[in-house]
Amino acid sequence: MAATSGLDTLPIGDAGTTCSAGEALLVTGAGLLMLWPALYNGFPLIFSDTGTYISQAMEFHLGWDRPPYYSFFILALGWGRSLWPPVIVQCIAAAWLIRRTQRMIAPRAGLLAGAALLAPLAVLTSLPWTAAQIMPDIFTPMMVLAFAILVLDADCTRRERRVLMAITGLAIMVHLSNLPIYAGLCLTVLGTHALFHRKVSWRKVSWRKVSWRKVSWRVILLPLVIGVSALIGVNVVASGRFAVSPFGATFVLARLLNDGPARTTLARDCPVRHWALCKYQGRMPRTADSFLWRADSPLYRAGGPVTLIDQTQAIVAQTIETEPGPVLRDAVRDFARQLVTFAPGSGLRPWYATAWQTIKRDFAPPTVDAFTHSLQARGRLRVPGLLMTIAQTLATLGIGVTGGFVAIMLLHRAPALLCDDEKQRPESRLFALSIIVLLALLGNAAVTGTLSGPHDRYQSRVVWLAVLSGSLVLGRVYSAWRSRPINRTA
Repeated sequence: MAATSGLDTLPIGDAGTTCSAGEALLVTGAGLLMLWPALYNGFPLIFSDTGTYISQAMEFHLGWDRPPYYSFFILALGWGRSLWPPVIVQCIAAAWLIRRTQRMIAPRAGLLAGAALLAPLAVLTSLPWTAAQIMPDIFTPMMVLAFAILVLDADCTRRERRVLMAITGLAIMVHLSNLPIYAGLCLTVLGTHALFHRKVSWRKVSWRKVSWRKVSWRVILLPLVIGVSALIGVNVVASGRFAVSPFGATFVLARLLNDGPARTTLARDCPVRHWALCKYQGRMPRTADSFLWRADSPLYRAGGPVTLIDQTQAIVAQTIETEPGPVLRDAVRDFARQLVTFAPGSGLRPWYATAWQTIKRDFAPPTVDAFTHSLQARGRLRVPGLLMTIAQTLATLGIGVTGGFVAIMLLHRAPALLCDDEKQRPESRLFALSIIVLLALLGNAAVTGTLSGPHDRYQSRVVWLAVLSGSLVLGRVYSAWRSRPINRTA
């Protein structure tokens, strides 16, 4: 676990006296440290999807499989000349959210404590491999932290609140998986809010005095409304479909074909339905990725995702209706596999046929040359084996510490920890933060594992949150141990 001993007992400056210049230097330095995989590579990390994210804004087209807002983000920061500004902003924003979360839990955490938390996260976890990549994956954990601060910290300034809302809204806009994850977090808080307002007591502690009681629903729901409106709006303009993800059923079909139930549907119903995919029953790819992305896939030979969407939705609906047991069984299995499938640096291939072609087409020769000479373009970029082991071990320990802390608190004095008199207690915030992190891990695995299938990079983008929450838990435990009364009698 990241070294965070006594996070709130190293008062280089407390919450009221730490100079803003020192905080800015800490966050900026941590953000630049987080950039180290890209600096080591000689170019921001790319993935196959990076090509689409670059070209949507620069080549004026809308991909069927993803919204264009991250493409606008890249263009706005890099001006079509460089990919360094987006990853620098991503790293600094992630560092600021981590530091802001630490100060929420440990208000007296000074600059040294901040460095003790940020440095290991920026070097030894999956965080830098996500933040230094031209992909919107980093917005998922940033959305979770922004949500936690908005919900738990009543001391947020108006400026901070606006920044957090902007990050949350942008996160929902740039990646479709973030919408159900955020909606799930909102529903959880809404349900907790309704439950805690009931006049129920447990162990003589009133549930009416809770730290989530004062949540501003406008602050939490406005980013959701803006994000959903932006997603629907762009699809109405581009395809005339009033939907958040008009072609999302294609991903579900790929999953159902991969797992088997959709193959059963095709074999049973093709003689009657005559779907376009029926003629390719015997040549269906074995994996969902091959069905979705190979140029010679039946999906494209039969007409493509846009042309086939009505038939795709019909096949998915028929499969769920006639094969509910296998569909549910496979979804639970994929969710469980995704929950434990994570490793930093997934997908560090050169991507010659996808992202590389877009970079060569859309950027000036100096940028293209820089990429060509990068380790990734030469097929020489790898996560060191020792670092891989450390990152996976820290993530596992973080999940264990965070889950153990929540379990202990639930068994003992959960209502007391959530109670709130005049000020929110750090223990209350830490308990709620730990729950939010665990919910985010579960939600991310459920959404990505069941819709796209288990992949290392999906859970890697959020699993470092458990290292953060686990480190904060250990910091509080150490502080409590340091402040315990000592019996000096002989």
